[in-house]
Amino acid sequence: MTTGIPTHPVPVPPADVLAISIASRIPDFWGDQPRVWFIRVEAVLAPQKLGDDAKFDLVVSKLPKDVIMQLSDFLTKPPETGKFLALKTKLFTLLEDSKTRQIEKLIGEMELGDQKPSQLLHRMRDLARDKIPDDTLRVLWQGHLPSTVRAVLVVSETKDLDNLAVIADNVAEATRMNQVSAVGQKPTAHEQPEDSVTIATIAAELAKMNARLTNMERSRSRMRQDGYRHRQASRSSSRRRVPGAANRLCSYHFRYRHRAHRCIPPCAWKSKPAVEGNTNDRARSEN
Repeated sequence: MTTGIPTHPVPVPPADVLAISIASRIPDFWGDQPRVWFIRVEAVLAPQKLGDDAKFDLVVSKLPKDVIMQLSDFLTKPPETGKFLALKTKLFTLLEDSKTRQIEKLIGEMELGDQKPSQLLHRMRDLARDKIPDDTLRVLWQGHLPSTVRAVLVVSETKDLDNLAVIADNVAEATRMNQVSAVGQKPTAHEQPEDSVTIATIAAELAKMNARLTNMERSRSRMRQDGYRHRQASRSSSRRRVPGAANRLCSYHFRYRHRAHRCIPPCAWKSKPAVEGNTNDRARSEN
């Protein structure tokens, strides 16, 4: 049974239609890639000319519950102006700092175990993915190494992580071999304490490493110097092969020698002895 009252769809204001259209084109917040997400958001919002409050509300509507809870104080009392930019900065600081702390925590929980020091460093680098500077990564890595290896790395002249990894591998291997050798030997009254032997072995290994690195640097320096001297010698030789202006002849004297009736200056023919011209003429006539 019909009531006889005509039904019509409720008209939606144009502003609400626009807001719904914009919101549908923006994905939910990407917590793992906040900067990339904002690039997408700003690309959608740029042609719309929305106000600061509208953009702020739109971003908040896309945030998940856990992020909103962490920003509750800010969202409750946002700044009166520049809300959108302030929210964007807050999200970057919150999530990126949190990600760095998470990576540092995971690295801190790693153990050396049976790995080489260089293998542990490789795993840490894979996890850090350029989000942790080398200075911080070096401190975290050295914290997982045995005390004997750390003692050598602390006094090492190089601070390059790759070079330190080579030194750490050699020291760890030397320490292991020394321990294996000590197990198979019977102690004697004149035997040095194990710690003294280990430190002496490590010191000798470190001296070898530093000597090799020094030799490599010297070899590279000599190669650079030799290359520079070779280039300088080549340039000097090239300059010597170029004839000077004082020895150049004009086209007439070059072709006819002493029989030339004309001369185009500059020409060095006058400084040439007449014998040379006669000799050249005789040689041409004989040929």
